[in-house]
Order: sequence, then structure tokens, then C-alpha cells
Amino acid sequence: MGFVRAVRLLCLGVAVVVGAPASGAGADEIDPPPQTLTAEHLARVIDPLMNDWVEQRKGPGALVVVVRHDGLVFAKGYGSQDIAANKPFTADQTLVRPGSISKLFTGIAVMQLVDAGKLELDRDVNDYLDFSIPTPAGGVPVTLRRLMTHRAGFEEHVKGLFARNPEPAPLGAWLKENLPLRLFPKGDIAAYSNYGFALVGYIVERVSGEPFASYVKAHILDPLGMSHSTFQQPLPADLAPLMAKAYIASDKPERAAFEIVLAPAGALSATGTDMARFLRALLNGGELDGVRILAKSRLDEMMAPQDATPAGFLGLVFFGKKIRGHDALGHDGATQSFFSELEIFPGQDLGIFVCRDGIGEIKSIGDLSRQPDPVNAIVRRFLPEVPEPTARPHPGADESSIAGVYRSGRRAESTFLRFNDLLNERLVRIDAAGDMRLHPAIWPFGQGTRFRHIDHDLYEGPRSSRLVYVDDESAMVQPGGRLQRAPWWLDVRWIALAFVASAIVILTTLLGWPPAALYRRWRKRRWSEDRTERRQYLAMRLLLLADAIVITAMVVLLVMSGNLTIFNAELDPWLLALYALAWLGVLGAAPMLWIAIQSWRGHVGGRWSRIHHSLIAASGVFLAWFFVVLRIAGTTLNY
Repeated sequence: MGFVRAVRLLCLGVAVVVGAPASGAGADEIDPPPQTLTAEHLARVIDPLMNDWVEQRKGPGALVVVVRHDGLVFAKGYGSQDIAANKPFTADQTLVRPGSISKLFTGIAVMQLVDAGKLELDRDVNDYLDFSIPTPAGGVPVTLRRLMTHRAGFEEHVKGLFARNPEPAPLGAWLKENLPLRLFPKGDIAAYSNYGFALVGYIVERVSGEPFASYVKAHILDPLGMSHSTFQQPLPADLAPLMAKAYIASDKPERAAFEIVLAPAGALSATGTDMARFLRALLNGGELDGVRILAKSRLDEMMAPQDATPAGFLGLVFFGKKIRGHDALGHDGATQSFFSELEIFPGQDLGIFVCRDGIGEIKSIGDLSRQPDPVNAIVRRFLPEVPEPTARPHPGADESSIAGVYRSGRRAESTFLRFNDLLNERLVRIDAAGDMRLHPAIWPFGQGTRFRHIDHDLYEGPRSSRLVYVDDESAMVQPGGRLQRAPWWLDVRWIALAFVASAIVILTTLLGWPPAALYRRWRKRRWSEDRTERRQYLAMRLLLLADAIVITAMVVLLVMSGNLTIFNAELDPWLLALYALAWLGVLGAAPMLWIAIQSWRGHVGGRWSRIHHSLIAASGVFLAWFFVVLRIAGTTLNY
């Protein structure tokens, strides 16, 4: 789910995986014969992974759950749920936040109401709402099917996603106040959206006549016997003592109090054993212990491809992919502190849930991606090997055209969040072997993340993530999202260089201003005898000061945005001040340019002085463009 995925993990939800597998299993290793799926055998595979993360890499806590359709096979916690109290992480008495896995419950709630004849997947959702979602010219109406396949086209929105107040805002009021722009109104581009799923949950509220958390409890959690699970925020008194504290690493202080998350998109709290019951219900076609929460035909509809690509597919909420050659269905999830994965393998009668509290010790960017990966380790050790083609696919003749800079389809274009999207651009290269290398475009050095070429325009990376290049869209596509080729004028490589150069010019000019003034005072010399020129000189320095303040504020905002709760109404006055100063910088670019031209025409000062004025003008003009294009000079408090 996120504005600052690049900062928190230096983009809760769906994202391209950019790391190496933590299981230590390389693509070319020979898999051993599969073992029998027992708790003892699973412990031999999972314990080393998780214990290494906890003991050697300062992972705070985690749990791993494995089920068959007929019962729980393995459930174990690792590390501590409360480090100060030395309280161990357990599978049955520790609550975790599965994040966007909550969307599976939201989707099931919708399909229950569809089965009851109260909702239609392809009906304009305005028929169910008490406010209007406009359909732009040339666009299509928002429907539940489009929302559940992330094709409503909403731009990324973060304000209020994680609330600072102990009580969440009423869902309907929040949705009305925070309606984002429809960036892709034709319904043809998948762009993962937390706002979209909040809208889905609100429709459940309105049609059922029950608050969302109450509906899910009565119609999903209680029937499944998930007695230690809730969407209620804050937690009810009987569950609050079981909540794992939020950490980054075991040697760091507690990160925050209980996270208040946009409910239908990610507010579930649950124990591992409760999630095991949910997994079993999915493997049993919507039924558990004689209680059915959803007709099998409806669950099958949710799991069927709605948006199929060679890289996998998106059903109604469920993501379908290949993990070491086996068909898997599930969803990932992340809050600010908890990172989760849920996968079922219907053809193998296997379900897995993993949740980590924190990310552990980070010494390099690579450590962020080398998190423990029990799912791949379990599949590798306990499921039959799926042979790969013996002949390596020959790269297509057009694959050299794939190289370039890409930006995520999950982005904002009308708000200052566009700056984050710029930082998250990816550089794609094709190496000599025909494999794809994925780099952060802002720092495109080193080997990058390798995605093996496994078929024409199809590549497989860490944790079985896949990307397929679609030539007629100039995009790297994966289920629920895509990387679209960035236009040259939004290429972070040149923008970053120009930004740094402009910042250096401005900051050195301002830092040199007081010493230069003192030197002239000591020599009893004025910068110019012309009063107008002196005023111009002062005006230029004040404009540069405005630019410098904006640059500093951007850096501060970027650093602080590791905590998403800052994006709320309390930030609005500061944001308005930032907008005002940024617009002052934009308007001041023209006078800077005029003064530089006049310095050459009037030959004021020496040659180096005129060159300096030219550099100042160039910096001011670039920053004006930067502020306008990236919406730092903004006009909205809805982001």
C-alpha cells in the first residue's frame, strides 16, 4: 500500500519484485525428490530460513502456516511479538496485519451479495453510492468488476490511507472527500488501487446495511471460526493484548502504535491459525467444517482469469501465477510494518501464509530484497519438480528495443506524488545472454536484478515474479500492473542530474551571499552604483531563497514519508506554504532570465559574474519546469 515505497523499502499491494531469492535456491540447482509434507519435514526447511533472519539479520518476528484442505500441517512463530517483554511470536496467540490480503475478504463479501442478487458485477457503481463518480469523456463507468480487477483507472492516492487518529474516519465521508482522478478511464489499464477497494467495501456497507467490519465478522470470520480475527479498528479489548508490536528491526525501538488502515483495503488483524482456517476454506471451495461462506461456483469465478497475460493473471481479487512451475493463486500484503504472502496451490492441495513483522537489519539496498522466502522453499522441497525446457529460448529479433526507462502504471499525475513516481522509475537492459536486468533508473549501476528469459518477451525474476513485454503497448506487463515506457522528458536520469546541478548553483550562491556582502562592505564597495540593479540583485537572491526552501522542504517530506500517517489534514497548511513558495519560484524564473540577459547587455560585473547570473537563470528556469511538471507547485490538497 504506498506514496513512498521507494523510501520505505529503498513503491501496499502489487509491485515488481527487485531482489534475489532468500531461499538460496538458484534457478540452475537440481531439486531433490519431494518430501512428504509433515510438520517435522517442514520445520527442517523453514526453521533455518526464519531463524537466520531472526538471529543473524535482526528480524523482529514472523510466522509461517501450511495447510492441506483437511487440516493444519504446520504453524509456527519466530522471534518476539514484544521485544521489551520478551514475549515470543506464536502462530495461535499473536495477531499480525496481513495488509492487502484483506482484499480477499472484501471480494468474498461482494460475491456473497452478488449470489444473493443484491449486487451486479457489471453495473455502474453510482447506482449503489450516495455520491457520484464521474465518467470522463471517452471513458467507461466504474463497475465492481473493474474495481476488483484494478481497472477503474484511479490514480495513486495516499492521504488518509494510514490514519493518525486512533479512530478511523467514516468510510463514506473519506471516499467522498478523497475521490482521485481517473487516470485510465477507458478501463483498459490495470493500476492497483487501495481507494478502489475501499469503494468496494463501502458498497458492501450500503447494500448490506451493516458496517463493513461487522458484515465481514458476521458473514465470513465467525462462520469460519476465526475467533482471533477482526477488521475492527482499534482492536477490541479481548484481542488488543495479542497484537504484535510494530518494528523495523529487533535492535530498533517500536515503530508505532496500532496502525489504522483504510479498512476494506487492508485492515484485517488475525492470528496464523485463523489464517489457516481461511486457507482451508479456499481449498475446500468456500466451505469449512460443514459451513459454507460462498458458493463454489462464485469462488471459482473469483479465481478464474479476468486479465490473463503470459506473466500470470488477475481474477476477481485473486492473483494467479506460476511458482517454480506450479499454478498458484493468492495475494500479497503490506502495511508500514507487516509484510505478508498468501498462496494456495489447488492442484497440489497446499496453502501457505507467511507474515513478517519488520524487515530486519539493512546494510545495503540488496538486503531489502533478500528477505526470507518460505513459499519458494516449500514448493521447491515438497512439490514435484516441473521440468524447464532443455533448450534456451532464442531472444526475439526485436528484444533490443525493450531496453529503456519505464514508470509504473500505479502512479499519480495530478498531485505532488508524481515526484515519488519519478524516483521509482526503472531502467531495463538486455544483457548478452538475452536476460533482462532491472535497475532503479535514478542509480542504474551494478548488475541490477536479473530476470531470466524464459520465452519470447517473457522474463522470470526473484520469487517467481514474471514480466512480459507487450510491444504494441511499449510496456512490461504483470498481473494487476505494468511498467510503461517513460517519455524522454520524464526520464529521471537527466532530470536528477539537472536537479542536483541547479540545487548546487542555488545553494552555493546563497551561502556565498553573506561573505560576499561582508567583503564588499569591508572594501566599501557596492555591487553596483545603479539602484535598480541593486534591487534586481536583491530580488534574485530572495527568489533563490524561495527555491532553496522548496528544495529543503521536498527533502524533509521525502525523509518523513517513511511514516505514511503524516499524509493527513494536519499536513495541509504546510503543503499550502510549499505550494506558495514553489509558485513564487515558478513566477521568479522569468525575472531571473531577464536579469541574466541584462547582465550581458549592460556588461555589469566581470565575465565570471555574467556567467554566474546565466547559471542562476538556467537553474531557476529548470526548477520552475520541475515544480510545475511534478506538481510541487500544486493546487490540490487531495492526493
